[in-house]
Amino acid sequence: MQAFAGLMSVTGEEGRPPVRTGYSVVDQGTGMWAANAMLAALFRRERTGKGCTVEVSLYETALAWMGIAAAQYQSSGDVPARQGSGAATIVPYRAFATSDGHLVVAAGNNALFERLCKLLGHPEWLADERFNTNPQRVKYRQLIDGLIEQLMVQKPTTAWASAMEQAGIPCAPVQSIDQTLAHPQTVALEIVQSVPNSSMTLVGMPARFDGQRPVVRSASSALNADAHLLAPYLVTEKESA
Repeated sequence: MQAFAGLMSVTGEEGRPPVRTGYSVVDQGTGMWAANAMLAALFRRERTGKGCTVEVSLYETALAWMGIAAAQYQSSGDVPARQGSGAATIVPYRAFATSDGHLVVAAGNNALFERLCKLLGHPEWLADERFNTNPQRVKYRQLIDGLIEQLMVQKPTTAWASAMEQAGIPCAPVQSIDQTLAHPQTVALEIVQSVPNSSMTLVGMPARFDGQRPVVRSASSALNADAHLLAPYLVTEKESA
């Protein structure tokens, strides 16, 4: 579905093969749309007494995720290309290499770009006609992105992240899952939950009700734990012969 609906055509680096997202965005998204639609149907039934049939599909979900790309094409006639970690209409807005990793920098307007230029020690970029407006920065994307990365690769991710946070520039390190799970924000959310009667931990429901997150109540059955329940219904090879 990611291929058929076009998601893979806008995912990945320019000039390289298309890739799928690293998780099942269409499968999970379809489940979310189904749940939302059922809640809406239940609300309508509560108000009107009338029920209805709810229908969702993987393809429709994938098309919905392509909404921005579709709007861009329908308004301009230009087929959106792969932008890697960047955005087609905003520059600078992508992951930049640091000395030990990558940091996403989202200087999405002129005010933020001004802060970035001053932080990087190049206020003269603000007077450069190639960079003084976002449309111009989009036009000269490779040039300005290259200049920024030449500077950012000289220091580690944490140093840049700290400096940009102090300057009020939106940014985020590209974290691996071990870093994400160990991050203080993840720990504070208490979203990683232990599974009762198990050594497993799982990421819990990303929602809270009156301040409380639903907990994992039980583990799944162990392999063959319920096999004895099926025994009376199993047909041996000898019996089938």
